[in-house]
Amino acid sequence: MPDRPVAAPTTAPTTAPTSTPASRSPRPPGPTRSPFLAQLDDPARTLDARPRPTPCVLLLSRACDTDLDPVRNLLAGAGIRTARLNAEELAATSLTIAPDRRTVRLNGRELTPTVTWIRHFAPTALDPAAYDRAAYDPAGTPRGAFLRDSWQAAAAQLAAISGTAVRPDRPGVLCQLDLARRYGIAAPRAVLTTDPHLVRDEFDGPRVVVKAAGHHFVEPVPGRLHGIFPTVLDRADLAGGPRPGPPVIVQEYVEHEAELRVYFVGGQLHAFEVTKTAPADPWTAPDRLGVRALPSPPPDVAAATRTLAAAMSLRYGAFDFLLSAGTPVFLEVNPDGDWRWAERRTRTTPVTVAVAAMLAALHRAAL
Repeated sequence: MPDRPVAAPTTAPTTAPTSTPASRSPRPPGPTRSPFLAQLDDPARTLDARPRPTPCVLLLSRACDTDLDPVRNLLAGAGIRTARLNAEELAATSLTIAPDRRTVRLNGRELTPTVTWIRHFAPTALDPAAYDRAAYDPAGTPRGAFLRDSWQAAAAQLAAISGTAVRPDRPGVLCQLDLARRYGIAAPRAVLTTDPHLVRDEFDGPRVVVKAAGHHFVEPVPGRLHGIFPTVLDRADLAGGPRPGPPVIVQEYVEHEAELRVYFVGGQLHAFEVTKTAPADPWTAPDRLGVRALPSPPPDVAAATRTLAAAMSLRYGAFDFLLSAGTPVFLEVNPDGDWRWAERRTRTTPVTVAVAAMLAALHRAAL
């Protein structure tokens, strides 16, 4: 017989599947996170160990500027760091300025300049041959001129990003004398000319002073300064010399009983009486130089100094005055004038202390 097909079961299985609930019950919470690993989410435990720029006072000058050495020592004693950039050492200087962060990387140091003081910084001290003798020729070539001009621009940028800048910007001597007269301060008559013999009849006195229209030093060779100092001449002697020559200032000679050097330092005044036989004595004959520290400048001199310092927006300046029949006569101001020569002669340090105090106050204000 043929096989019969097997019929499908007609009864339900003995065990029915479990019905699905309408909603699931919440799962029991997992184990809490380890307190040890929880530290990874705590921002208070993040330590920023990256190098941070050091706030500092930045000094731009020359290696021979010894006035700044005791100032740096005083600032270090107050916990204020300084950095120095000398014009003679620019060939070995690595510099990067980041104006957006107001930071400077100087020879590997990350700095934030709080105060930048530009004193005797002169790119003429840079020897282009020190960079690369194969690529940069000595002075007088376009490459050398470009190097010096670029460093002058870099110094201006350093001052621009600093919290405060003390710069040697000043009006020319003729502008200074005119400014003094406008404020009622006595000043000698002076003219600038390339032909001194043409102006000899414009002065009444028997003598005149001839001096440089700009700086008293030139640097034809890096590191070799040549001084061109004021000279007192009889008016009749103005007939000699090349015609025309370089622009010079011819100024009337003022008879006087005393000469004063007054240092304006952040509002403070420190005065010295100076005795000399010729205007060039401080440089050419320092042994003949007499210096006496004054407890304070005469009131008229103090008032004139403060007036001119405010008019020229100076934080520091070395002012020269003559006392003629008791009246102060303003000669000029040098915004980067040296002071240690006067302190050494008098065995005092008032200007050094005042300069350090000024820089410290500017540094803290910038912070």
